[in-house]
Amino acid sequence: MKISHKLLGSFVGISLLTSVVGAVAIAENHKIAETLAITEAEHVAQVIATSISQDQDNYLKLAGVNRANKLQDFANLLHELQKRDIVVVNRQKLILADAVPENVGTIFDHDQGNEISQTMQDGNLRTFLEKSVDYPQGIKLIVIPLKSKQNHADGAVILEWSSLYDNAIAQARPTMIVISITSLGCVILALIIGLRISSSIAKPLQSVTEVAQRVTQESNFDLQAPVTTKDEIGILATAFNHLIERVKTLLTEKEQRSTELQQALTQLHNTQQQLVQTEKMSSLGQLVAGVAHEINNPVNFIHGNITYINSYTKDLLKLVQAYQAHYPNPPQTLQATLDEVDLDFLNEDLPKVLQSMKVGTERIREIVLSLRNFSRLDESEFKAVDLHEGIDNTLLILQHRLKAIPESPAIEVVKDYSQLPLVECYPGQLNQAFMNILANAIDALEESAQQTQEAGKIWISTQVTADNRVQIAIADNGSGIPEIVRSRIFDPFFTTKSIGKGTGLGLSISYKIVIEKHHGKIWCDSTLGEGTKFVIEIPVHQPESMQR
Repeated sequence: MKISHKLLGSFVGISLLTSVVGAVAIAENHKIAETLAITEAEHVAQVIATSISQDQDNYLKLAGVNRANKLQDFANLLHELQKRDIVVVNRQKLILADAVPENVGTIFDHDQGNEISQTMQDGNLRTFLEKSVDYPQGIKLIVIPLKSKQNHADGAVILEWSSLYDNAIAQARPTMIVISITSLGCVILALIIGLRISSSIAKPLQSVTEVAQRVTQESNFDLQAPVTTKDEIGILATAFNHLIERVKTLLTEKEQRSTELQQALTQLHNTQQQLVQTEKMSSLGQLVAGVAHEINNPVNFIHGNITYINSYTKDLLKLVQAYQAHYPNPPQTLQATLDEVDLDFLNEDLPKVLQSMKVGTERIREIVLSLRNFSRLDESEFKAVDLHEGIDNTLLILQHRLKAIPESPAIEVVKDYSQLPLVECYPGQLNQAFMNILANAIDALEESAQQTQEAGKIWISTQVTADNRVQIAIADNGSGIPEIVRSRIFDPFFTTKSIGKGTGLGLSISYKIVIEKHHGKIWCDSTLGEGTKFVIEIPVHQPESMQR
């Protein structure tokens, strides 16, 4: 049950109790008035009976008619003076005197309970109600025995006390009216006070309770309980609002700390994985640098001596030709050797072989140079570089994956380079980003070729934007990326590749390299069935804080 109902019920109970008390007071007042009327009537009847008894000897000395007249005169006198009716009867209930003279000589039979006879027998006073045709509502009567000097009841005096009762009630009526009005006023006042208290206490408490329930159910800590008063209820509402604000603050701090902790854990995890990947790439760079160095020495030796071999070979061929000119007819044994060697073919093909070897060593030197450039993956030096060189070196490392294999045809690379300025960056890290994106493109084209047997293409374009930023776009004509996958490609450890083929870190690391290391942008556009394009955009000049 609500507290408002309890308060209102309490005040209704108090008002009902007040009404009962008022009703009891009225009833008691009425009873007191009736008792006073009866007492007064008893007193008057006793006086009359005593007076008649004292004058009984005088009545006896009179003749029968005179005696009856004497009593009748007394009854008439009493009726005239005090407006009361009196009836005197003998033991046979014969009326000896009556305020209504016509009733004299008749038998009094209006006492339905035979109160007159009982009073004459035991001498006790009795009251009864006389009902007649003339008085259907009844007349209140009191019976007192009329005793002789020998204490025998010779008759009875019947006195009407309705007028006494009416007078007593009339006198008590103002008091009863006052009590009634007071009781009614108390009831109304109690109800008004109950409603006011219920309104001033229960409603604010109900408002606070409703707000508390909504805060609990909706977890909405922006709600506030209305403060309409400055009493204890207002203080309670204010304290409750402060409590809500404090809980909101604590929850906000908790969520913030949880978010910070989660971010710290995620960052730690990503850093750990990035360190692992960086260490792998660093080891790869060191290995590539070592291999390039070891290859470079003998290749340089071979490449440097090919020039001399070519010169020496030309001299020897000249010498042979000079001998042929001066000795056109060599001995038979020498001619056999010349025929066996096929000097003419040797003279024609040897320069070609030497030239081919020279081209081969030049190609090996280019590959070694590319390996050395790419081995800067672990290089932390910040410098201005030619991004085209980094892209070409990355393509050279991936050259073996671009060639045709039994499962898929060769992948064509189309370059659309614009004139780029030297870009301030960490070249090794950008090469790693290029490597990850190109490797993913090759993987996608290989998977697409297995299904369609169509040759794959990779388009690489560069340009300088209006806000002095360099934009590198790498696109392919693979099968594309679904939107549900595209929205997560930069998440750490997210991969669609089979186990053992991808770590799910390549694009995540590329994202960090471009966004965090170079204050750039990287995004992906893809259409299913048409292909995918990655765009990298970095400023030409980095902030000074990065350069230190």
